[in-house]
Amino acid sequence: MRVKYAVPALCLLALFAAPAFAELGFIPPAEKIEEPYTNDKCLEKCHGLPTFEGRDETGAALDLSVDLSRYMASVHGAAGIMCIDCHQGADPNFHPREGFTNVDCRACHSEEPSDEVYPYGALKLLGERDIKPPKKEARNGEAWLKTKHAKAWVSGNPMAPFCNDCHTEHYIMRPEDCSSSVNMSNLAETCGKCHEGQASAVDAGGFLARFRLAAHSKGDLRNDYSVTVCLSCHQGEAAHGETDITGQACPSCHDSGEEASHSQATRFHIMPASMEQPFAVFVRWLYNFAFWGGIAALILGAAFLWLSARFTRGEEE
Repeated sequence: MRVKYAVPALCLLALFAAPAFAELGFIPPAEKIEEPYTNDKCLEKCHGLPTFEGRDETGAALDLSVDLSRYMASVHGAAGIMCIDCHQGADPNFHPREGFTNVDCRACHSEEPSDEVYPYGALKLLGERDIKPPKKEARNGEAWLKTKHAKAWVSGNPMAPFCNDCHTEHYIMRPEDCSSSVNMSNLAETCGKCHEGQASAVDAGGFLARFRLAAHSKGDLRNDYSVTVCLSCHQGEAAHGETDITGQACPSCHDSGEEASHSQATRFHIMPASMEQPFAVFVRWLYNFAFWGGIAALILGAAFLWLSARFTRGEEE
């Protein structure tokens, strides 16, 4: 008798539960997807569609589409890393609509990855498939934590960038590749996504900084002091703590990497290191003296001419 009423009750429960699951973001596929969950299964009917999107906790749209050809050409795709290697535990048959957004690149890109960082034990699992770990220079998660971006991220600032904001999520290329988002030729566009004001031609502070940087070539014609290679000056703030990442001559006169003091950085310029580069400090002092001295001379000259004119008119009267 109980079985007789149990079946209709379960059907009724499923009918009312379906909208609730949809509201929570769980949308099962029309046909069950069998394991193993390979890249093509993730992309064939869902993430490979250009218009495939989800919703975050605020209801805002999230682009969840992935271009397979671009991914396979990336560093991760070429190494044989699959979707579920990063999105560990993803089950396409019971899948949160907002995706798995808590992937922490430090699970692989740290000298000593923590077991508490998701995806858990990533390097060990990849090693079981003979996938080599990142090179030493790419395992800089600890150094990254000392940068300005990382400190903002750790503090919980919702506007702070994470790895994917600079390197992209699925199309990571080597920095020397011209298609890489962190290639020197693309830094102005990449950094400008967040620092639009500083990259703008109408921003007074940014314009003055670029103007003064461009003037560097008057002192040394051997170097290309490009105003579009943001990391030449903002190395410790924006990259991973490297001392010299762009090959430009900035570190020869300015502190960089961890040594750079944020108290020395302003919107107008990054000050030269004090006693370590005395010539640069002297040139800067001379420049400031000439600049402000010139303004003072113009003001005093104008005042002198005005007073002279008044005295001359007074004598004539």
